[in-house]
Amino acid sequence: MIQTDRQYYKTVMSAVGRTMLIFLLLFGIYSEGIYYFSSLLNSLPISRMANDIIYQIAYGFGYMLVFMLPVAFLRRFLRGSGCIIQPMSLSPRISPMIFPIVFAGVTICFAMAQINAYVVDFLGYPDFSPGIMGEIMRTMKPYEIVLNFIVISVIPAFCEEFLFRGAILSNCRPFGRSNAIIISAVLFALMHQNAAQLLYTFAAGIVLGLVYEYTGSIWSCTILHLFNNLISVMQSVVISKYGETSHALRTITIIEVFVYFVGVISIGVLVSRHFSKREKLEDGAFEKTFSATDDYATHPIRGREAAKLFFCPSMIAFVALVVLEIVLLMLFSFSM
Repeated sequence: MIQTDRQYYKTVMSAVGRTMLIFLLLFGIYSEGIYYFSSLLNSLPISRMANDIIYQIAYGFGYMLVFMLPVAFLRRFLRGSGCIIQPMSLSPRISPMIFPIVFAGVTICFAMAQINAYVVDFLGYPDFSPGIMGEIMRTMKPYEIVLNFIVISVIPAFCEEFLFRGAILSNCRPFGRSNAIIISAVLFALMHQNAAQLLYTFAAGIVLGLVYEYTGSIWSCTILHLFNNLISVMQSVVISKYGETSHALRTITIIEVFVYFVGVISIGVLVSRHFSKREKLEDGAFEKTFSATDDYATHPIRGREAAKLFFCPSMIAFVALVVLEIVLLMLFSFSM
């Protein structure tokens, strides 16, 4: 039985760390498996369309399993350690402010992506993730656009949010919402296993965590995540149709300017709405009910102590494996 806040925190971090190790194992198996599956498909006497559809279905299904199975493992680890499993915020009610929330979130993510790109260029570190310019060098057919939308936008938005916000962030809430958001964002960034994306993915994790807490529904951050990925799909479609021409780049710029324009207005609306709120008098002590603060915690752990206790053996193993992979990629890139 857990006696203290520190012990409770260490137990949950151990469970989360073991979950992330399971994730790395599943991701490694998936990466190798999908490679050999692709080779097998290419050897079969089937049309390119059939090949693409079968591959994308397998890719998407496997990707979902890689993220959804750890959710079940985390629940099992927590239950086995005697911890109370914190429920996900699965309310189907979508915030009436979802439109400005989505555009504000995407704008912040876009801005951080630009900053991330400048930092990566300054350091001379190559980004191993395929950019929109390199994803598709031929014209995409309608079925390919649909498949890309499902595999790049819908599936990652759904399963990544269920693991990092729905499972991890929710079960870190007892230690303070700030701690929960930061922990989930750090793990979200490390999950990508790419030093060139660390800054951007960490910032995106913070934004998605804030949206999850602000709206009280995982579907809000799923919509934001989906829309953010959808922009990349739209850019890929433009490149596939027009190539890397001035017309294509101009179209992409128009899309980005539109998103930034609406996003800045949305940020203004949300900030104005936040500071214009007034406390409502209700029945209670002195005719006012004091609600919990945004950082309310049933088992509070201070920031510095939380950071220190975060590095339990299983979490150290996870971080070490990710850092090792990043270092190997860096050595590989510098040897080329």
